[in-house]
Amino acid sequence: MNNLVRALLILSSGGVFTLDSMKRLAGVGDTLAMEFLNQLINDGIVEVVGGNYRVKVSIPALIKYLLNRGHAIDLEGASRYISWDAFEGLISLILNEWGFRVFNRLRVPVGGSRYEFDVVAHRRPLVLLIEAKRHKYVGGRLSSIVNRHIMKVEGVAREPEVLMSRIGVDWGEAVLVPVVITWHRANTQFMSGVPIVSIYQLNSFISALDSLMGSIMVIRVSWHRIK
Repeated sequence: MNNLVRALLILSSGGVFTLDSMKRLAGVGDTLAMEFLNQLINDGIVEVVGGNYRVKVSIPALIKYLLNRGHAIDLEGASRYISWDAFEGLISLILNEWGFRVFNRLRVPVGGSRYEFDVVAHRRPLVLLIEAKRHKYVGGRLSSIVNRHIMKVEGVAREPEVLMSRIGVDWGEAVLVPVVITWHRANTQFMSGVPIVSIYQLNSFISALDSLMGSIMVIRVSWHRIK
């Protein structure tokens, strides 16, 4: 089944594909390929187009569907043939389902500097500032990524009204939460109080977020309400 999932992810970026191309890439026979495709068709993920097939949902929605169905996906390996945007899109899709309003590739000018965040998501009183990393980092490299991300979050915290105006928040106060999300499969860890969360664990991390607030890095900010 893993080979069929990999084949589907590769073929999904090319538009219409054939049963033969699915079988060839996956290295399986007619029966397994058809059972897999029929399940996808029944679930509204794939459609038949002139005797061929086409994925009818976005790549992030496809990945989320496959994960929810319990398929093992090597997302780090899959990053070779699906776009970077798909990773950020998957993060956004998951956070949207948890009631967050999400912004991608947000640039925030503060005090002569411009801070860029891969994903920003808010659900009162939280504002998650997310660094998305598709490769596996360890040791000093990961520490450098976390420290730079903290610097960016602290930068926008100095003038929070700039960030809040860009994401349409007028609460008057908020809790900024820096997070790093990675493609690779690993348990959630913490570095300098910043959660390092695998995309596989994002749902469980959000579910537990309230209980984690006392043990992770947060920055509480306040500003004049936007009129």
